[in-house]
This record gives sequence, C-alpha cells and structure tokens, in this order.
Amino acid sequence: MRIKPIAALAMVVGLAALIGFADYAFRGGLGSASFQRVSPGRDGMVRLAVGSLSPLGVSFYRFLNAGNQEVRFFVARDEGGQLQVAFDANEQCAKWQRGYRHEGEWVVCNKCDKAFRIREVNAGGGGCKPIPLPFRVEGSDLVLTESDILAGWRLFR
Repeated sequence: MRIKPIAALAMVVGLAALIGFADYAFRGGLGSASFQRVSPGRDGMVRLAVGSLSPLGVSFYRFLNAGNQEVRFFVARDEGGQLQVAFDANEQCAKWQRGYRHEGEWVVCNKCDKAFRIREVNAGGGGCKPIPLPFRVEGSDLVLTESDILAGWRLFR
C-alpha cells in the first residue's frame, strides 16, 4: 500500500499539533490560573496594589522584564490578613512548569496535587512547597525588587 505525499504531510502536521497541544496541557495550560502581567519600573521595583485582596484570596502574576525574562509568582492573603508571596513553582516540580492553583485556604501543586495552607507560604521549606519571594509593604502596595524576582528565573527556564 502506498501513501500519497499529501496524506503523509497531513499526518506529520497533525502529529506535530497533537504534540504541541499535549505539551501545553502538561504545562498546566488547560487549567492554569489567569495571570496578570507586571513589569519593573525605572527604579527596578514592581508595585502591586493589593489593598483589595480579600482574606484567603490569591492573585497570580507573570513578571516580564526588558530582557524577556519571565517569572510567575502569586500573592495571597491568609485568614489573618497577612500577605504571603511565593514563586509559582517549587524545587521538586519546577521542571514541569505546572505551578499552583488556589482552592479555598490552600494552594495546590498542579503536578503532584500536594496542598499547602496559604498561611504557611512565607515559611518555605523546600520540596514541593512554594518558594517564598521577599517583599515589603508600603501602605496598600506590595513592593518587590526585580533582582529578588529574577532570583527565581531559574525555575522557569
């Protein structure tokens, strides 16, 4: 049986599309959180208005600088009102780039489904736990430095 060249080409294109879709899905693209894009100001600082973030609320961000370095992170407010900030990655599952999702008072790893209380995010701990991101609060704004954010870039390459 002979396969016509056009049929072979269609099979190759279809297989490539299937592989691309599978890669997108395995990286969390189908169930990923909605990310807000942020960039540093001229002073190298990222300022986020978090005054409206409710207790047990989580916002996901995608940092992108002029050098096209992308880092994802999230900001959460625990039930006591304290801010918790971490990279959307962990040491154990970073190579799969699946990140976390928010479920009630938990952030859950999209790769292994381990859940961590929001109030414990800043404590860190390694393994599958979210990696804390240093921050400071100025009024109702959260302030992050570009250098602190880029320290986590290795997790997203």
